[in-house]
Amino acid sequence: MDIRARVREWLLDDLGHAPFQIEARSEPVSEAEIRAKSEGILAGGPFLGVIFEETQRLLALDSPAPVDIRREKEDGDAIHPGDLLAVVRGHAQILLKAERTALNILSYVSEIATHTARTVSRVGEFPETFRGVLDTRKGRPGLMYFEKYGARVGGGVNHRLGMFDGDMIKDNDIKVAGSIGAAVDAQWGKRYMVDAQIEVQSLGELDEVMADGRVHMILLDNMDTETLRAAVGRTRERGAASRTGKRYILEASGIKGGDLAEIARTGVDYISTSAMVRSAPPLDFNMKITRVL
Repeated sequence: MDIRARVREWLLDDLGHAPFQIEARSEPVSEAEIRAKSEGILAGGPFLGVIFEETQRLLALDSPAPVDIRREKEDGDAIHPGDLLAVVRGHAQILLKAERTALNILSYVSEIATHTARTVSRVGEFPETFRGVLDTRKGRPGLMYFEKYGARVGGGVNHRLGMFDGDMIKDNDIKVAGSIGAAVDAQWGKRYMVDAQIEVQSLGELDEVMADGRVHMILLDNMDTETLRAAVGRTRERGAASRTGKRYILEASGIKGGDLAEIARTGVDYISTSAMVRSAPPLDFNMKITRVL
């Protein structure tokens, strides 16, 4: 994804498309502080530089130097109200025009990182067999990259970014193809170095996948803990997909607020949940001019 192009879209949404008439020499260089107003986990710091750079480009300012950002906190750090996160120095108009976009993306990505950290902590001490909590593709159009970055900072594990970087055979694919085997035929081996994952909603469908012997990554959708344990038992007894020799990897999905620790103890490798992104509570930040140089 072109991050700079996305940032320019955000800036134009705020600034409009009319040309700016700003005389650079008439505006002073200023210094501002970005501070936290909420408690959480910081994320999104690396995007600040791009936002200020693209603001300068849109304003067409012949400023002698780019905006300087001195970060006092790094992504992944715990933050509290009043904490100084960064000191920003540059042409006053760049700081003023970029302020809201910078704070919006910092808030949004930090909200996701914070909620992800809290979600992951609900698993408690991971069983040895458990590999992590995955995000999903359920998010806001155009913001997927930033959402997944926030989830990763918060301790989550990224699932595929989109349909382009991973093949998943879902219930609708099976319905269209007519059977599990036909759905696997439609996708199997079409892309080099891309493995397929298949969604199953019952132990009977799981048995069909294992009988086919090709797909080793299986999403166990909307199953209670008893059924999850049974699914884990069947795949671990089999060990690996018969036609590829790859060990079965199991992901529990559709958990709907279930006990993550209990689900992890069933023996699944991963739990996926959209809650890390879609249920993130708000976090707030501010940016104040502290010096006019």
